[in-house]
Amino acid sequence: MKGIMITGDYSQFMREFEMTKTLFSSQGLDVDFVDYNDIEVTAMDTFDGRIRIRGEMVECPDFVFIMTTEERETYQLKAVLRMFETLGVVCVNTYDAVEKAGDKLYSFQIAKQAVPGIRIPDTMLVGPNTSLDSIAERIGFPLVMKIMHGYQGRGVCLVNGMGELKSILDMVMAAPFGDQIIVQRAIQSSKGRDLRVVVGAGELVYAFVRHNDGDFKSNLHQGGYIEPYQPPQELVEQSIRLADAFGLKTGSIDYLFGENEGEFYLCEVNSVPGISYVFKAQKEGDDELVRRFFSMPKKILHREGLI
Repeated sequence: MKGIMITGDYSQFMREFEMTKTLFSSQGLDVDFVDYNDIEVTAMDTFDGRIRIRGEMVECPDFVFIMTTEERETYQLKAVLRMFETLGVVCVNTYDAVEKAGDKLYSFQIAKQAVPGIRIPDTMLVGPNTSLDSIAERIGFPLVMKIMHGYQGRGVCLVNGMGELKSILDMVMAAPFGDQIIVQRAIQSSKGRDLRVVVGAGELVYAFVRHNDGDFKSNLHQGGYIEPYQPPQELVEQSIRLADAFGLKTGSIDYLFGENEGEFYLCEVNSVPGISYVFKAQKEGDDELVRRFFSMPKKILHREGLI
């Protein structure tokens, strides 16, 4: 069974990807890492079962896993995924699922519809005509400002008062950087830590708490560190329901810690959980986490009827 891992430019991650390829092979899955820019997108009157990759005609894969969402707005990536979907290739995940998860505002609306009892931070879209007084009234301070499609903690800042808010928005609105801005009520009880619950094939894969002692953002890429965590069964079931609502075959649900024990707020939904944590676990000898992560693709393909 042949599969493709769709990436962006992965030249700086060759060691990690070769390691991943080896671990997939141990599960009986033959995979190749391909930059989506190297895939020729066509719509042909007749299809002979082959596609062109890196200038060569090859057999169409049985499945594709998406390893990048940084370029989700790029039409080439969108076209590649849509082509595979229409050719009947199992896509993990589909472009629609990637888009839903990547829209931080829409994802909250989907989550509240799917799980009405879920807690979310009050969130507001900010535009040129948005009143600062309305933000202060509806969201309050401190608040968190985010670009809509940020990742790895980038494009996120904490705003403590009206003066800061006005200064930052004046600068943001003056720069046509091509993304939307949202503001959210800051969940102070979760400052510098959050919980990531990774699910796949309708079950829990693993979960961990991310900490950062020097920043309110807990991302590993922002200097954070992780600790294993056993989430309550109710939260596991909720995470699986959320993944299903987004159409995610695998993904991660990030939560913020509330003031009371067992109280969680949805932070965001990710269609690509990331693998830096897995490599870190491998270096530290956490074979169980590595095993659980790399057994998940085979379970997904089994669930999709490919195995």
